[in-house]
Amino acid sequence: MVLLISLPSIVFGEDISGTGWFFEENNGDKEIILFEKDGTFTYLQVVMLSGGEGEVYSDEYDTYSVNEDLVVISFTGGYKICSLAIDSRKDRMSGTCINKKGIVNQIKGRLIE
Repeated sequence: MVLLISLPSIVFGEDISGTGWFFEENNGDKEIILFEKDGTFTYLQVVMLSGGEGEVYSDEYDTYSVNEDLVVISFTGGYKICSLAIDSRKDRMSGTCINKKGIVNQIKGRLIE
C-alpha cells in the first residue's frame, strides 16, 4: 500500500494534473509545461526561435485535455494545438503540433521527476 501512495499520480490513469514535462520540437523550440488541476497549464519557454525565451505564460486560454493515452494541448485559445500519445510507462509523450499559420512540428516530451 505504501508503494502505491509514493508513485506519481500519472500512473493511476489519465490524470496528468500536477505534473511537469520537458518538451522539444523538431524546430529546436524547448519548453517546460506544468499541467494544472483545472485543465489549464503554465509554460516556460526555454528555447524559442521566434523569441520570448525565459517567458512564463499561464492563463485560461492555455488548456489541455486527456482521453486515455491521448493528450491535446491548446496554446492561446487554439493558436497552436498539439496532439500527443503517452507511452505505456506514462513518462513520455510524442506527437504533432500545428499552428494557425499551418506550420507543423513534431514534438517529444518527458516527465520531469
